[in-house]
Amino acid sequence: MKNLLLVLFVLSNVVFSQNNYLVEKLNSRIRFSGDIVKMNDEPNIGFIGHGYEVFGLLPQKENVYFGVNSYSALTGIRSGFIVFGVSGGVQKNLFSDWLDYDLGLFLGGGGGSGAPDGGGLMVRPHLDLQAKISDKLSLRAGVSAVKFPSGEINSFHINVGAVIHTHTYVTHNTSSSYKENSNSIFKDIDISMLSMNLFNYSKGPLKTDFEVDKSAPVISLLGVMLKSHQENNLYGIVKVGGAFIGEVDGFMMLLSGIGYELPVNKWLMLDAKALVGGAGGGAVQFGGGLATQIEAGIGVNISDYLFQVNLGNTYAPNGNFQSNHLDVSVGKKFGLYSNSSNDKITVVNKNDVEKEDFSFSTFNRVYVSSGEIDKIGREYDRVFNLIGFEVEKNINKNFSLIAATVWAYQGNYGAYAEGWLGLQYYYSLAKNWKITTKTLLGAGGGGNINLGSGMAYQYALGVQKKINTRWSFIANLGQIRPVSKGNFTPVLVDLGLKINISQLVKK
Repeated sequence: MKNLLLVLFVLSNVVFSQNNYLVEKLNSRIRFSGDIVKMNDEPNIGFIGHGYEVFGLLPQKENVYFGVNSYSALTGIRSGFIVFGVSGGVQKNLFSDWLDYDLGLFLGGGGGSGAPDGGGLMVRPHLDLQAKISDKLSLRAGVSAVKFPSGEINSFHINVGAVIHTHTYVTHNTSSSYKENSNSIFKDIDISMLSMNLFNYSKGPLKTDFEVDKSAPVISLLGVMLKSHQENNLYGIVKVGGAFIGEVDGFMMLLSGIGYELPVNKWLMLDAKALVGGAGGGAVQFGGGLATQIEAGIGVNISDYLFQVNLGNTYAPNGNFQSNHLDVSVGKKFGLYSNSSNDKITVVNKNDVEKEDFSFSTFNRVYVSSGEIDKIGREYDRVFNLIGFEVEKNINKNFSLIAATVWAYQGNYGAYAEGWLGLQYYYSLAKNWKITTKTLLGAGGGGNINLGSGMAYQYALGVQKKINTRWSFIANLGQIRPVSKGNFTPVLVDLGLKINISQLVKK
């Protein structure tokens, strides 16, 4: 049906215009879930799931969705147990418009805190019922299974959850001049690089026999922060980071929450927020993994470029950790196009907007290692596999900024994960072929892999083949190297797919 509408838009006009963008409006959702994963001979793990899923990416399959999800431990004894991966499924009406059934599958990699996760591969099928409460909110409940095929975790249980309904807008460069949209609105999204620094511990931080270890080092995490602005100066926020200073490689935090921004003038603002989520790993005392943060600070906005400093408190309600923290972030504000109409396809005048080229990639990474020894005296696996995700923002036709993460799912390193920030260069080789080079700096750890303090860099040479206007094939060959001390220096091979998610932004 969607493809037919596109054809009708084109055929209904004799004269074509280069002054418009055609925009597809796809149903999307932010999905939260709660699972109690049954464990043998230890307390069960309470998982919280976060995910973003998009419907209609396959032609004429508007009930089929694909997305990304993460699952983090909040209770039990496995703090830092975090899994990241891809999801897909089908959702259809059951008896009435307000009640749906959802049959789906998650595949991902991760683990941590010594859990019996094997190589890290997690499989989670689910069958849920979803009840629509309003146009923005639905509640869910159903049955799901969590299984680590190469490990010892195998649980069948009830899950509960909630969905926030939203939309994704996919932009085409040109269209006919028919039916310009007059309902355009713009929602602000902030994307920032984040340095999170934990210090002045009143509890913890490390797993020792002392409740307060005042000689412990400052723990610094490198990551990304995403804010989605709503009405009345409120916003939703997600923060994710991995340790690169403090000798706690493998320590991670994945938090979400709400915040409030109070403008002082056109370039200065006051800020406050509260977050909750999962954290742990790296021998840090986070108990079951539940983490909370409250913070306040000040920000500067100059031509939509952002600089912000916040001071707050980090606390593990189920663990022996409490500290102050200092967040420093640098980023960019985007006014993303949306509309209030019910039209699946609209046309927007180029005079009112600019097109920002974003893309999202998912790929399989193979690490090929030589004969070095890991932290517990084992020789590194010659070959093991990870699942990877990359978000890319094009600066111009030759350069782009990238943020990426990879998570082990096969081998002896199920708890191993990395997060990266960097720059990529393109060179056009032929009509649909490009050569790429990229350099990234990041943090990684877990699984007894020796990355020193946790900071590392990577470089790679790659190729991209355009399949159609939406999809491309990607391949990379490169190497990982720790910044100091570590001995993990594998060759990397990436193979995957990239989807264009170009967005219109306010001029």
